[in-house]
Amino acid sequence: MRSFLFFVEGVHDINCVARILLINGFKEASNINDIPEIWRSRVPRTYPFVDNRLDRFIPIPSYFIKNNLCIAMVSANGVGNIIRDIDLYLSNMTKAELKQINGVCAIFDADQKSAKEAFDERFKKYNKDMVIKKKDFLSGSCRIRGESINMYYYFFPDNYSQGTLENFLLEGAKVVYSDLLDNVNEYLEKVNDRYKENWSKSSENKVKVGCIANIFQPGSANQISIRYDDWISEESIMYSSVIKKFYDFIIDILELN
Repeated sequence: MRSFLFFVEGVHDINCVARILLINGFKEASNINDIPEIWRSRVPRTYPFVDNRLDRFIPIPSYFIKNNLCIAMVSANGVGNIIRDIDLYLSNMTKAELKQINGVCAIFDADQKSAKEAFDERFKKYNKDMVIKKKDFLSGSCRIRGESINMYYYFFPDNYSQGTLENFLLEGAKVVYSDLLDNVNEYLEKVNDRYKENWSKSSENKVKVGCIANIFQPGSANQISIRYDDWISEESIMYSSVIKKFYDFIIDILELN
C-alpha cells in the first residue's frame, strides 16, 4: 500500500484536508488493523507521550484509506513544529519504510506575510543536521537513504497571499453561506469594541467561522463543521477560485484525477 504524509498546524487543518478526501471516496480508519504496518508500530502505547508531560495533545495521526493509498495526517500542534516533525518522522524511518512513502506535504498559514516570505521564515531556525532542507521543498523532492520522496507545501489562504485557514474558509462561505456571512458581519458590527480589545489580527475571521459553524453544528468544535458542512463543496469549488486552487492542489499531488 502506498502512503502519503501530511503535516499541518492543527485539527482544523486536518479536517480541511479530510473534507476533500471524503468527497473523493476515502474512509477514515478507525481500527489499528486497517492501517499499514509502517503506521501501526508508531501508535503510542504509553502515557505520558513526551518527557513525562501531562499535555492533552495526543500525537496520533489521522488515517484515511482508499484502495491502495493510505493518507496519514499529523497535527504538529503549532506552526513552529511542522518542519521539525517532518524531519523526525523521515529520519527515523528505515530504507524499507521510506520506500513506501510516495510524498510529504506541509500545510501552513501564511499569516501576516506573503506565502514566499512565510516559507523563508519557516526555515530560519532549523539546523544543518536535518535530513530535509529548504531546497528539497523548492525542488519538489528529497533523497533519504537512497529513496526519493516527493515534497510539497501549501500556504493558506491561496499559496500566495497573506492570511490563514479562516480566510480560506470564508471564501467558501461567500459562495455557499453568503446570507449567514452577512448576518455575522452585522452582528459583529454591533458588538462593543471593549469585547474585542484582546483580539489578534486573525481573531475576527476566527469568530466569523465559529459563528457560522455553530449554526450547523451547535455546541461542537469548528473542525466538525469544516469536515461535514459545505465550506468545501461542489458549489464552492466551482465558484471560488481560492477553494478550487487548494482542492486541485490536493487532487494533483495525490494523483486522484
